[in-house]
Amino acid sequence: MSGFEPQPKSKGTPKSVPKKAMSNHISKQHLLATLSILAPALLLGACLHRTAIDLPPLATSAPAGSSPAPIPWETAKTVLDNRCVVCHGCFDAPCQLLLSSAEGLDRGASQKPVYDGARLLPSDPSRLFFDAQTTEGWRDRGFFSVLEAPDSNSADLVKLMLELGAANPLPPGERVPPSVSLDIERELTCSTPKQFDSYIRKHPLGGMPYATAPLAPGELLILADWLETGAAHSPPAATLPASAQQQIVAWEGFLNGTSIKDKIVARYLYEHWFSAHLYFQDSPDGPFFRIVRSSTPPGTPIDIISTRRPYDDPGTSAFWYRLRPITSTIVHKTHTIYELGSEKMTRLRELFLESEWQASSLPSYSPDKASNPFITFADIPPRARYQYLLDDAQFFVMTFIRGPVCRGQIATNVIQDHFFTAFLDPDYDLSVRDPAFLAATEDDLNLPAEHLSRLVPGEFFIEYGKEQRDYLDARNQAYTQSYPDGLGLEAIWDGDGHNTNALLTIFRHWNNATVLRGWQGDWPKTAWVMDYPIFERIYYDLVAGFDVFGNAAHQAATRLYMDHLRMQSENNLLEFLPPAQRETTRASWYIGATRSLDYRRVDRLLNTQRPTQVIFDANSDAEAYVQLLGLVLEKNVSVAGKPDLLNRCQDTNCEMKTGSELQQNTERTLQRIASTQGAWVAILPEVSRLRVNSANESAVWTLVRNLDHDNVAFMFGEAKRLNPQGDTLTILRGYLGSYPNFAFDVDANELDEFVNRLMQASSEQDLQAIAARWGVRRTDPDFWPTMDWFVTDFYSQQPTAAGLFDLGRYENH
Repeated sequence: MSGFEPQPKSKGTPKSVPKKAMSNHISKQHLLATLSILAPALLLGACLHRTAIDLPPLATSAPAGSSPAPIPWETAKTVLDNRCVVCHGCFDAPCQLLLSSAEGLDRGASQKPVYDGARLLPSDPSRLFFDAQTTEGWRDRGFFSVLEAPDSNSADLVKLMLELGAANPLPPGERVPPSVSLDIERELTCSTPKQFDSYIRKHPLGGMPYATAPLAPGELLILADWLETGAAHSPPAATLPASAQQQIVAWEGFLNGTSIKDKIVARYLYEHWFSAHLYFQDSPDGPFFRIVRSSTPPGTPIDIISTRRPYDDPGTSAFWYRLRPITSTIVHKTHTIYELGSEKMTRLRELFLESEWQASSLPSYSPDKASNPFITFADIPPRARYQYLLDDAQFFVMTFIRGPVCRGQIATNVIQDHFFTAFLDPDYDLSVRDPAFLAATEDDLNLPAEHLSRLVPGEFFIEYGKEQRDYLDARNQAYTQSYPDGLGLEAIWDGDGHNTNALLTIFRHWNNATVLRGWQGDWPKTAWVMDYPIFERIYYDLVAGFDVFGNAAHQAATRLYMDHLRMQSENNLLEFLPPAQRETTRASWYIGATRSLDYRRVDRLLNTQRPTQVIFDANSDAEAYVQLLGLVLEKNVSVAGKPDLLNRCQDTNCEMKTGSELQQNTERTLQRIASTQGAWVAILPEVSRLRVNSANESAVWTLVRNLDHDNVAFMFGEAKRLNPQGDTLTILRGYLGSYPNFAFDVDANELDEFVNRLMQASSEQDLQAIAARWGVRRTDPDFWPTMDWFVTDFYSQQPTAAGLFDLGRYENH
């Protein structure tokens, strides 16, 4: 967005764009005054096919023979943020070109991909702000400039890409041509300026913005003026508010205590916060911070110690934990937030520093020990560690799937598309109640880390299969002795009566996922109960121990180990069912996989005889599994959130009583398709935005398609295990997911017709017809204003959690 206020199709008046989303306002007068200058060039470019040699140059606002006035970085950044960062903001940014900060723009692009599932050796990390600190350092790592022309006969890459996009716009409102690939797995060319002549001949429609409606004339003019006058990209030094500076002093003091106990706790916190966007309780809108290890103490400039993993040896005995301000534009897919404040510090002191435990030495950084948190932090009471994770369970579960893995179908196909999770209460978790049990099994709780990069698959199955089997045998024996009559509902953590992190919902969206508090959506096929060993291992498997730059063996081992943790979480839930129904329920989740080694031998169901203390209604039509979920919700009503009447209506009259008149009326209509199945569900995108407009307001829902699987037990061949006829639709008010795949824009008086058309659809052609009438296609003239409206509305609803959505996976319907 270039400063124009977004204009929706409805008559409602949208809110202005917040400062975090739009860093500067560009006056309409400036744009209108210069529009006539740019229009002839745009019309010429639209009519002619251009080669790299004869692309029409970008028009500037300056009269012929003169130069335009310099454009400040903040003004150019507004356009870059909302037109470029939406695809160039994470590890999956094309050509590693991160445009979310001046440092990323200066670093430039690379022809070496981050994601490479076939590499035999780990690649050198290329994390912005961490792995090189200077332009020369990035050039040494193979990055090339996108702002400097290599010689007097060529232009810089940003300018060339913009010229190409302006010269060959796509037909407005039409589907993107098949020749323009939108597959995120497509092979990227990553042309340098010297290679651009070849690039343009192969990809005449490959200009920027890629495969979308063109930039508005005023936006293109701003970038043209900015490029023409030197492309300044050095922002003024940011000044933190005095309150934030005081908080930094307090927290850096807390994290850099001098006793052995202080140092062990600080290391534990760092390894669990290193990917977080930290913010202070009294500043919910930011600034946000990252915790880093620095070779310099508090009060001096930060000198980051860069290691592959947070538990790697820093290489020096003298280092400090520091809070570094995040200066990049906030993008939602990496914006995993964690609150710091006086209450949090008091809680951490209570859990870790005021509890009675002692340590005589600092833990080792050797990989075989550091990668296993049960060994490294054995001195910290397990109850403190588990309660720390439970206090902010949504954050930690979110880091599993919103950490360094910006994409990856093979990474996410280890989980079902929709499932609930709860947690074993600390008072019933034997790893917490009996520290001797955890100490006796810690060697069987090893995780795949650096050493697994050198293991072949057979060795993985032998080594880790045996350890899992031994641990589960020991666990089963201990629980049978401690709970011979089984567990009841009181063994499921109730959030201590107030913490809404107790029940979570996970949605998988093919190659990414989302975590919500409460149990949202219809009853899912599966559900989990995590205990402390599972919770901590998932974190160290998928977050602390995962290396996005690792080789194929490391990435495969990480994924295969997660299979064990999923099955063990499911088995924990099955313990609460009647013994006779456990194995049949589990088998229904693993159709076609019940003969697999993990299912039969490693993660086998051991507790088929131990009874349950949960009382089921034998006369109910609902299966015991669904009854169990309902009983958990009933017992935890104080932390479960509002009942999901839209997707989980318990009778024929679920009256919507919350929200505006438009929201209530809309949800009465959407009830007809929520949690239903049909051919039309199977053709929907994974995540769709639905904006409904009345004369006075507009409101948003997210439509989530949940794919039905025979099982999720294998890394490859997922398509063969899909059952489209079993796909379901979850509808949630507001925004879900970082990667919208499509958007519909419907007037309230047409909503009933829209729903009817959806339910009658059975093919991609039917969906395209619906998209032609109500969809917002990539080439739609309203595409950018509509996307801007979503971001504005998102910030108004969730100012702390909001960020720019990624549009790189927006589909072509």
